[in-house]
Amino acid sequence: MVVKVLFFAAAREISGTGMMEVSLEDDATLGQLKQGLVEQFPGLMHVLGHSAISIDREYATDARILYHGAEVAILPPSSGG
Repeated sequence: MVVKVLFFAAAREISGTGMMEVSLEDDATLGQLKQGLVEQFPGLMHVLGHSAISIDREYATDARILYHGAEVAILPPSSGG
């Protein structure tokens, strides 16, 4: 299956892109996707630990099973005033 991953803020800087498509095994979980992203972009390890992650605009946990065509957004915390 293929999912679309959207990167924002620090995650975008580390990955060097705002969006990429990722191929996964059927019934892969969000946790497995995150592990694969860290293998490809080691700098994401710290960022993912502090980020909110949504699947099709709903917050999700690592146990959530993904499906073909899902849109996964990585939303690191932001600062500012």
